[in-house]
Amino acid sequence: MNAQSSRSHTICTIYFGAVAKLHLVDLAGSEQLFSLSDNYLLRNEARKINLSLHYLEQVMIALDEPNRHHIPYRNSTLTSILKDSLGGNGITSMIAVVSMDRYNQHQTLATLKFAQRTLRVSNYLQGII
Repeated sequence: MNAQSSRSHTICTIYFGAVAKLHLVDLAGSEQLFSLSDNYLLRNEARKINLSLHYLEQVMIALDEPNRHHIPYRNSTLTSILKDSLGGNGITSMIAVVSMDRYNQHQTLATLKFAQRTLRVSNYLQGII
């Protein structure tokens, strides 16, 4: 959305001994290919960002389906790294950053819909007495 954007996802993992870890994730926003210039590198980066966000969304949809036996974590590096945080024994929180500018209305709506889907995913905690 701006010239200073890194156009990449960032994952910072903090380990707490051998039993816990914390993933801090900054997802790059999806890019509309038609809004980019004819620069091949920018368009290629945008495709990769959009594809990884698509795979993340597919994991979220699969986690929301109660009778689903296969969750497609291995479709991308992002979902593979976040596997233990997205489903199972973990707590997941999401902070969505949106714009009030009318120009960004489509992106804001897409972000809010994604955040809404993440709310439907329920994790379970094992070993709690």
